[in-house]
Amino acid sequence: MADLRQDGDEAALDEARFLAAAACVRPGLEGNRSDKLLRLFDFLLKRSLEGHPPTEQQIADEVFSTGRTNAPRGDANVRVYVHRLRKVLKELPPGTDGDRLDLPVGSYLLRLVTDATEKDSDAGGIAAAVPAAPRPMLTRPVFRWSAVLVLLSMAGLAAWFALKPADETRLADSMPWAAISGSSRPITVVMGDYYFYESLPDAAGENQRRPDTRKLVWDRQVPTPEDLIIYQMLNPEKADRVLDTNQHYVSSGTIAGAFAVRAALRRDAVFRKREVRLISASQLSPDLLKSTDVIYIGQLSGVSAILRDPLVQASPLRLDDDLVSVTDMATGRKYRSDGVELRDEQISRRDYGYVARIPGPAGNTLIVIAALRDPGLREMAELVVDPSRLAPLRTQAVLSSQGFEALYQVRTLGSVNLGAAPVFQRAIRTQGIWDRSATTPEYRPIAAPSATPR
Repeated sequence: MADLRQDGDEAALDEARFLAAAACVRPGLEGNRSDKLLRLFDFLLKRSLEGHPPTEQQIADEVFSTGRTNAPRGDANVRVYVHRLRKVLKELPPGTDGDRLDLPVGSYLLRLVTDATEKDSDAGGIAAAVPAAPRPMLTRPVFRWSAVLVLLSMAGLAAWFALKPADETRLADSMPWAAISGSSRPITVVMGDYYFYESLPDAAGENQRRPDTRKLVWDRQVPTPEDLIIYQMLNPEKADRVLDTNQHYVSSGTIAGAFAVRAALRRDAVFRKREVRLISASQLSPDLLKSTDVIYIGQLSGVSAILRDPLVQASPLRLDDDLVSVTDMATGRKYRSDGVELRDEQISRRDYGYVARIPGPAGNTLIVIAALRDPGLREMAELVVDPSRLAPLRTQAVLSSQGFEALYQVRTLGSVNLGAAPVFQRAIRTQGIWDRSATTPEYRPIAAPSATPR
């Protein structure tokens, strides 16, 4: 048992170091001002963590959105950008611990190169680089998240100090960031996530002995492990067929958005000296909600109850049961996302993004950066770190209110965002939102597994 625990700890450390090295790379690519190069890195990073090397055609379709089903083998565009990425990785300085990422010739998988690896290579010895630990889209238990996120924060801080000039346009002068520019509190960046539990096969079923019949289930009525306990208590005949494995899902758009926001804060001299924490929504505690300025980034369906209750009391916008639309209770108008992202570059799609600011419970501030789906979330993450695009929020209604919200319509074509057009921006009532008790919804047993959030 001790050996198994040690192996698990080493795997967690390798994965954390790999992600920390990736955090050092991304700022350099963003400074390169090549959207395609950045998308290529994010795609190869995801496939490397999963341990599944992509083909050249898959890169062309997923990164460059060629959409060609009968294309000839080989794609010069892919090879050119892979060569550019390989060159950038070699030129970037290693992280503070000496680790860096490398893209070997003839491979489409990133690898982690350590100081020991390079020393062995210089001495003529043979040493294998630390491989990318496979990582499913469902995260490992929450305590694994903490170690990874702390390392990412440290690596990202060092990278931005080294690569970004100090005289760039300040976020602190634009809304919603001006609300926290005068604060000395730590900043907590909260990523929206979803809780999954494991469903076991029926003991009387024919497939009971097959381990692959187990499945992970997400259900809106079971948002936390505590809710799963309630379900087991109310349904004792099913209690032994559901299991808490402490799994949480975070979308790729949420992770990319959190990186972009944290990096933008580190570039601004006003925020640079403040501690910036990166956690998942399931890790947000009342203490952090009270003592830090909180920035939520994620899909609207991933907002946890601790943030959702005050937001619902302040805003007339309501997320509909289908999770792909919101209704403005003030006007009765519905805003619906087109949902899935299409690879057909001839068909545009629509999503909706959201930005809000409300006062926290103890003089602090809560900022919400969200969307119905990941395409809208990616666009909102770009919008909120660009002071020029935030300029329209400097209206009298927004500046004079304790809280405000803004809704944007986002247009996408394939995997490319075409921009965001403001739908409305308005002040919202925030007085007393932390004083009123929220109603507790009646518990509804699980009827059927819900679809996985996208």
